[in-house]
Amino acid sequence: MKPYRATVVGSFPRPAAVTDTMKRPTVSQDEVDDMIRWAVREQAGLGLETVTDGEGYRENMYYFYQKRLDGISMEDMALQSFGPAGFAIECARVTGPIRNPRCNLAHNWKAARDAAPAGVTVKQTVTGPHVLTRFSVNERPDLYPDDQSLCRAYAEVLRQELAEVIAAGCEQIQFDEPMWTESPEQSEWAVDILNELIGSLGAVRVGLHVCGGNPRRKRVYFTKYTDLAPAFRKARIDEVVLEHCTLSYNLMDLWSLWDFRGDLALGVIDQRSDTIETPDVIRERVRPALEYFPPERLLLTSECGFGHVPIEITRAKLGVLTSTARELGRESETSG
Repeated sequence: MKPYRATVVGSFPRPAAVTDTMKRPTVSQDEVDDMIRWAVREQAGLGLETVTDGEGYRENMYYFYQKRLDGISMEDMALQSFGPAGFAIECARVTGPIRNPRCNLAHNWKAARDAAPAGVTVKQTVTGPHVLTRFSVNERPDLYPDDQSLCRAYAEVLRQELAEVIAAGCEQIQFDEPMWTESPEQSEWAVDILNELIGSLGAVRVGLHVCGGNPRRKRVYFTKYTDLAPAFRKARIDEVVLEHCTLSYNLMDLWSLWDFRGDLALGVIDQRSDTIETPDVIRERVRPALEYFPPERLLLTSECGFGHVPIEITRAKLGVLTSTARELGRESETSG
């Protein structure tokens, strides 16, 4: 693999401001396609080697799926709080069997693939089943007697969507599971269910993104990655996408607890800050990881998505990321 590949976690700014994103009516498919083409061209033009569809069509990372399933009601939602930072959200109600997904992920991935240059990888990002479970109010214990059974129901509808994405030609899936850091006591059964889902997908590269949340560019969950080591050790993944540069502890302590043999996508860009990193700052943030991962197993990215970051700041941050990654890659190939 090429050393120091540059990628994004998932979300990208929208081409135009959208009011009340979470509650707005569903955009048309033509509008979705336009968002995707624009986001992919922006990302590829900045020099990223792996891009996403930008996720601009999502109301948010959980409503998007819940609004497109039978058995979920978005009426009379209950306000619930999560984590010590006071983050609260209105949660959808489970009112019947969860089935009949209508997320259209395969079409969206194909639109992104068609817009991307031939040498650029387009990964499909998807919200993990544990997130969808945490942001649900289970009113049907007769159908789903516990969180695990509800999580498996969400995993099944995601499996159906992802099977279509893979059939369309996608070779890389990334699951986003930030709620492991909100409810670490659930992470081990959550990873068991995620593994079941991964095992049903066949031969596809799988990544896992775990962060401390990023609503409106703020971290809201503070569990240390080392406390999630038992779950990480179980995960059947090829790539892990983690925060790094703004953590209050040393991410590298995780590797003494988890003998991970896959690739690390390292968060060397702080998308929560408007300050533009310099190449020297990025190099310094990369250096500790080289004690545990060779350059061929390192990807450089931000700590989380850019969905709420102004476009000019996003462009500047990703521009310095990609140029520094290229410089590091040339130096690695020369020294090798």
